[in-house]
Amino acid sequence: MLFKSITDNAYSYFKKVTGINWKATCILRSSEGGLYHSGRELDILEEIFKKGGAKLLKRFAKKLVSHVGNLDKLANQIEKMDCSKLTYGQLDDLSFEFREAAFYAHNFLVPMPVADKAISWMILDFLPTAPKNKKQEWLSILTYPTKENKPVEEERSFYKLVMAYKKGDRNFNRLFGSHVKKYGYLGARNYWLDQAWTKDDLIKRLDNFLAQNKSPKRELNNLEKIKKERKRFFDKLVKKLSIKKNSELFKLIKIAQEYAYLRTWRTNIIYGAGYKARNLFYEIARRAKANKDIVSYLTIFEVGKMAKIGKCPITPLELERRKIFNASVRIGEEITVLSGKPWGEKLKKAFGTLEGSRSLKILKGNIAYPGIVRGVARIVEQGERSKINMRKFKRGEIMVATMTFPNFIPAMEKAAAFVTDEGGILCHAAIVAREMKKPCIIGTKIATQVLKDGELVEVDASKGIVRKLSRH
Repeated sequence: MLFKSITDNAYSYFKKVTGINWKATCILRSSEGGLYHSGRELDILEEIFKKGGAKLLKRFAKKLVSHVGNLDKLANQIEKMDCSKLTYGQLDDLSFEFREAAFYAHNFLVPMPVADKAISWMILDFLPTAPKNKKQEWLSILTYPTKENKPVEEERSFYKLVMAYKKGDRNFNRLFGSHVKKYGYLGARNYWLDQAWTKDDLIKRLDNFLAQNKSPKRELNNLEKIKKERKRFFDKLVKKLSIKKNSELFKLIKIAQEYAYLRTWRTNIIYGAGYKARNLFYEIARRAKANKDIVSYLTIFEVGKMAKIGKCPITPLELERRKIFNASVRIGEEITVLSGKPWGEKLKKAFGTLEGSRSLKILKGNIAYPGIVRGVARIVEQGERSKINMRKFKRGEIMVATMTFPNFIPAMEKAAAFVTDEGGILCHAAIVAREMKKPCIIGTKIATQVLKDGELVEVDASKGIVRKLSRH
């Protein structure tokens, strides 16, 4: 609830923060991972980005860096504080300061995929006439980010950690602890503080890597190889398509590369800010004589109220309902919290499996990275307990998700391929697929609803097709 409430309330600040006259007035977010926005409102925003072109996109990116960076600075300060020494007034003030900074930063979550779609459309429109698959391939090469994000940095660190383990490095325990401390927050998506990666998680990941008999040195070299390879492919394609460096197309390509980087950067910072501010949240809960785990089930305003009154603002019964199921609904300026099993069942019925979708045998989507593999489909839940769900993921399985996030990396390392409902060519799944060289199909819309968990499928990412297979 904490994360959902910040994001939903943030859009009241959208025009002030971004300078764009747009409103998100119809939103539903559930604890099971469902996120629904008005398609009409998102289409309006996409058209605004298209009409604004490179100038608007660059201005939007600049504001993103500024406001998300401000939240990061504040969170870093809070992480170093001993909040137990703050007076009640100071605690209340700090809670308010974090809330306002978070409201500003969270404005750049949902709009980024919309901007991604707009940029992709604009670039495709500039490219020479060619079959759809070929243009998608060109787009993939041209928009690959030149800057590395935390997940790639973490991946490098992990391979070095494996190398230290295999060599019997006497500093291994120190390096191991440092890795968890530095990158553990990547698991704490959506301010679920108890989902941060632990030493046990890292041990399991290490065991999985060793069981595959992979060479950490080779994997480390592959990261460098991919970086150089993508640069070579980019230069070759720019020359082939005669793209001039002072052209509007080249400017859009550079913006797209920046957006591909910023999409992951902003989520890392925003999710990390919630984790870094845990000292503040936990101190507020402690003074209210409440368990610290309660924080994630409260709205940001309820956390503020708890700081003021010194007790939990919701009843034990309401807390239990939210633990079973919770959702937030924004209609206009009003935001309502729904909780309990009955609401979960109602919403599942309303937004669940599309009628007749299970009978489909073939799915189509966009190619993010080519290749053909067969394997068992494993549906990765997007809900609050996604970490638990991903622990069941086995090597060689096909990851099927609404979309992927940095905290999915340990499971993505095991996967043979990725299939997503959502996402454009700049999305996390597309970028990771290119780095890991694993077949990936994005934008299927209904893969998580059509495919059954444990079902045998073929991912033909050379054609953008997922087929259900019969077991013999």
